Amino acid sequence: METQSTLLKTTARLAVATLIVVVMVVGKSFLIPLAWATLISLASYRFLNNLEEKTILSRSAVNIFFLLFILTVLVGFAYFFYFELSYIFKDLPSLSKVISSRLHEISLKFESIGIQIPDHVNKAYISSWVDKHNNLIVSTVSGIGLNIWNIILIMFYLFFLLYYRDLVVHFYVQKYKSDDRLTLAKTRFNKSLDLIRSYIYGLLLLTLVSATMNYVIFLLFGLKFALFFAVFLALLNLIPFVGNPIGMTVVMLFAIITKENMLIPLFMFFTLGVMVFIEDNVIRPWIVGDKLKINAFAVFLAIIIGGMIWGISGMILFIPLAGVAKIILESKEEQGAYAIFFSELPKKPKQVKVKKK
Repeated sequence: METQSTLLKTTARLAVATLIVVVMVVGKSFLIPLAWATLISLASYRFLNNLEEKTILSRSAVNIFFLLFILTVLVGFAYFFYFELSYIFKDLPSLSKVISSRLHEISLKFESIGIQIPDHVNKAYISSWVDKHNNLIVSTVSGIGLNIWNIILIMFYLFFLLYYRDLVVHFYVQKYKSDDRLTLAKTRFNKSLDLIRSYIYGLLLLTLVSATMNYVIFLLFGLKFALFFAVFLALLNLIPFVGNPIGMTVVMLFAIITKENMLIPLFMFFTLGVMVFIEDNVIRPWIVGDKLKINAFAVFLAIIIGGMIWGISGMILFIPLAGVAKIILESKEEQGAYAIFFSELPKKPKQVKVKKK
């Protein structure tokens, strides 16, 4: 009988989990903007409360100024990428000459072992194609991850979430009549706020530091469009494990195409590798720290599952979501043991050797 009860509970939990995933996939056009708005509102919860207390501005005015600031940053990024990509695509026909020479060199090496590959690029075709499709290319590439409708939804969600943020406190007071349970719920909520705020602010600072270091390295090696690739690589660094390899591959291919001396891309790759090592082992722990307090495997699973459900947004959003899930599990007596799977291995106590007399 007990076995059947356990089986029914497990089946019910799997059914609920499956239903949640289905809803997240089907309703992602609604849920992704809401998730971004919730993440930003939680990260700015205490900051806006302090700002509202220390100024004479009303809550609506504080929220509007905050939303205008976020919108200005987004527009600035969109304009930056549009301008840089326009400049890159205008320069693309001149790069075809370098590509042709590289292909010719490679074709000669492969021809010596009996393999025939194209040894040139039709420069006239590339030039005419880019001239015709320049606006389409720029608008398509710069629009990746920057859907106007989603931004509008995020702004509306943010305004209402921030305006009615005190309802969370009233909810806890009404739901938990017991002082002990109310204290536990507030502690859980405050921990979630601290985790999300520290993680988001740390990532923003880390992105700024990473972009600055990338820019200095690219300037030292004379890479064209250094500022664009520095920001591009820093933004990809927001996606753990996969962001850096993808960004470095793109940068290295561009460096190989545009540089006559092949040693320059090799030295640049080595320098970037050293910088990534320092960033992951020194700068990231110092700036971000162990904010999430979850192991690397849990982060990796969050990235994979988030990417499968919500794409790039899911790869970023599911990481703090895993940290919040760990906090919720730790606060429950029955499910507290499951939080161990999110944690790092406990440090083994050092054994003190007793000297034999």
